[in-house]
Amino acid sequence: MPEKQHWQRAISRRRALALVGVGGAGTIAGCLGGDGGNGNGNGNGNGNDSGNGNDSGNGNGNDSSGEDALEEYYGGEAEEVEQEFDADYEQWSEANLPDATTPYDGEYILNPYHSSWNAGDLQELGYEYLSVYHTGDGEYIPRVADDWSIDEETLETEITLSSDYGWSNGDPVTAADFETAMRLSAYMEMGLETYINPDEGITAEDDTTLVLQPREDYQGLESSFWENQFAETILNVSEAQYGGFVEEFADTDSDEEISNIQGNIIEFAPEWNQAMYSGPFMWIEANEEYADRVPNQNHPVAQDWELYLRTGQYDGEEGLRSEDASWAHNTAITADLPDIYESPPVSYSGQTFALLFGPQDQYIVEEPDVRKAIAYAIDCQNLVDTVAPSTPVDTYSAGVDIGYIENFVAEDALEAMTDYSVRDTDRAQELLEGVGFSLDDGTWYTPEDEEWQLEFPHGDWFPDHGEIINNNLTEFGISSERTSNAMGTWQSEYGDTLEYDISVHLNYGMARQYHPLPDFEEELFDADRAAVTGTEILSEEVEVPEVGNPEGDTITVNFREALDNMAVAGGEDELMEIATRVAWAHNQLLPNLMIYPWSEHYWVDAANWNFDVESDDWLTSNRIAHYMLQNGISQT
Repeated sequence: MPEKQHWQRAISRRRALALVGVGGAGTIAGCLGGDGGNGNGNGNGNGNDSGNGNDSGNGNGNDSSGEDALEEYYGGEAEEVEQEFDADYEQWSEANLPDATTPYDGEYILNPYHSSWNAGDLQELGYEYLSVYHTGDGEYIPRVADDWSIDEETLETEITLSSDYGWSNGDPVTAADFETAMRLSAYMEMGLETYINPDEGITAEDDTTLVLQPREDYQGLESSFWENQFAETILNVSEAQYGGFVEEFADTDSDEEISNIQGNIIEFAPEWNQAMYSGPFMWIEANEEYADRVPNQNHPVAQDWELYLRTGQYDGEEGLRSEDASWAHNTAITADLPDIYESPPVSYSGQTFALLFGPQDQYIVEEPDVRKAIAYAIDCQNLVDTVAPSTPVDTYSAGVDIGYIENFVAEDALEAMTDYSVRDTDRAQELLEGVGFSLDDGTWYTPEDEEWQLEFPHGDWFPDHGEIINNNLTEFGISSERTSNAMGTWQSEYGDTLEYDISVHLNYGMARQYHPLPDFEEELFDADRAAVTGTEILSEEVEVPEVGNPEGDTITVNFREALDNMAVAGGEDELMEIATRVAWAHNQLLPNLMIYPWSEHYWVDAANWNFDVESDDWLTSNRIAHYMLQNGISQT
């Protein structure tokens, strides 16, 4: 693999902390935990981490050689954008979202690199995608992209854009906007820079033609893996507002200057009325009481809608129970909601709630059967039924998001995988006794005849989850010292330092790239808590029973070699063969590292909306905006 270029050293998570302060870490990672901590995937395909940052943090305070030029380019600050909209929008149908906040006081800063960037519904309602992935069909559905073609030899990709999309101020969406978005993503080290030289490999040939050329070293990438590097690019920056930053990067090769430009980008702070919107909705009013968003009249689908969104009046659960809210997303399941909501579908968010194994307990590290026993002692089905009813339980624990695992892992292997989600205390006891543990008067003792006690710290996003798991372990005789901490505290004191025996978290992985390679890469080789390079629970090379036969002879799986081969697989069959071996090894060695998809439910007023609760089109995304785009949903 080639050496990273200078811009690739740029904005690692820890580097971002130095630039913006600890408070901004979560949003730099592309996620903000709000409304009880339901983290939102950012849709850029980059691996998300803790997602707890909510404060803006301070800038780096450095003087920049490019700072004067940037101030000149932006006039020192972002200016209010004159939007195009129907001033009589209040004659339309009003849809109330149960969100008591408005952006009036500057709470929302619409710069995806800023430390106060709030992704969530803001980006899904306000910005459009090149395409979106349908996990059920295993294919991309066009949005701004009409089509693309990929050269079989060089992977040079020509993307043809629709000319029907426009920004909320009336400007057309062009290839130059996507060039800006992709180049900035590369300069800010959000993933694409690994495969493309941002100075040379991303080019707007004309208004509707975008050409991507991977680095020479990566022209052998497996085609679907290459495709998912760019296919779901979200257009949340425009050439008009962010093109100056691209010019700044292109004009320098000094590490210090690059760092300063990155700091300037992070600090750029356009508010709700200073942003351009490429998606179906745009903000056009915000005051101390409420905020309104109306359909973008330059969006080819939304321009036909006659409804507007109002927030600021109802808290989440209060609004749902009173029947005043029209729909809600990212809201935990609550009991006894009004009947008008019927049974809205569940969404996948590209995240998974997971049981994590830490490196502190020698038996957890050294004995796969101990990890399996812990998994069997937990009633995962009851846990999910309690905290997220109607959400599917991951019966595979195979390292690939269950939303699309069947596209990449052989069916016979999936059928033979051990299902740890069903509680089986007899099997758990058998496994522990098999490695020398003993049960005495309801308490488990180690092979050294010491009472076995696990340290179980977790973040406060998961109070019920932690309590259920702790109760299950206690009932089984495993002493568990559970502590619930503010998520930021958990991340700094336990997550970053790996000071835990077990924990729970959102196992973000790279799931929104819809491919097994980034999922496995994050699970096994990520810098933080990955099983090989983080906790070091697994070696790079492992032995497991032969694929499809848990009682069969052992085979050797070299994770690094397998992932490297996966990246350059010659076709779907070869990719599936490699992914199946890795998924099987994950299932045998890392039980319950995936428990259920972190499902962010839609609550839709089914009585007043033509919402097809039987449709699975919501699988295109984890946001209601995409369901609306696919189905033309409107109020009845």
